[in-house]
Amino acid sequence: MTVGAPPEPIDLSAISGGLVRGEDGIWFSPGHHDLRFNEDAEIDWESIEQKSFWYRYRNRYFLDVLNRFPPAGTLFEIGAGNGAVTLAIQRVGWPIVAIEPTVRMAKHAKSRGVMNVACSFVDDAQFSEGSLKNVGMFDILEHIPDDARFLSRTRHLMPVGGRLYCAVPSYQSLWSHEDTEADHIRRYLLSDLCRKIEAAGFAVEHASYYFLPLLLPILICRTIPSLLKVRTHRTRSTAQQEHQVGDGLIAWIVNITLGAELRFLSSGRSLPMGASCCVVARAV
Repeated sequence: MTVGAPPEPIDLSAISGGLVRGEDGIWFSPGHHDLRFNEDAEIDWESIEQKSFWYRYRNRYFLDVLNRFPPAGTLFEIGAGNGAVTLAIQRVGWPIVAIEPTVRMAKHAKSRGVMNVACSFVDDAQFSEGSLKNVGMFDILEHIPDDARFLSRTRHLMPVGGRLYCAVPSYQSLWSHEDTEADHIRRYLLSDLCRKIEAAGFAVEHASYYFLPLLLPILICRTIPSLLKVRTHRTRSTAQQEHQVGDGLIAWIVNITLGAELRFLSSGRSLPMGASCCVVARAV
């Protein structure tokens, strides 16, 4: 990897029988049916992503994971959304392709500067077996109804030795209306996620929780109000408030605790609990 190397276009037609490059540079599967999330269209998630402490830390953590367990070849991010993670990875020099079935999000990713974008479902793209050298699923598996089948299907599209990077929200007990509005189907225990990944044909190399400092705030601000039916709908205002901590004491606490967590994880150790979990595994 050459850090900071300019991104290069990737000819996806060489590995796909179902993608056609459009005039806007986005690859589409002909006849693609747009996937519409339950996400509130009034909330400007692209703007929130650029200012959010949660997205910034998440990107830093994923980049640290990639540095410790680097992909050999192109990384295909399934469910790339607006391209927040894709762009962060692209900027440090790794070749990456964003695969996103929601047209609006795929176009946002492209407009933000993501070089390689495919607007398609994975099956519709008709990727040849073994062609997805490495796969990233960053907070996407929790949206998939049959996650075990999806992992197994993904494994068949990867070569032996290819790396899978999978991050998901943790603990079903933390479920709230936020999960419902985000179209989540489930939250995970790290042990259960590892078992599903191994059953799909992977060997786990690394597994850890992260976002430990957010466990209590999520419980107090989301889970309990949802159980008490105090808060039932996310608004533009609440979304912005949760993702922007300002410059005061709360911001200082967040920065200190998350900074300490990242240093701990960067040393190669794992956390026994956290609001999210991440697994790195090799296809076997």
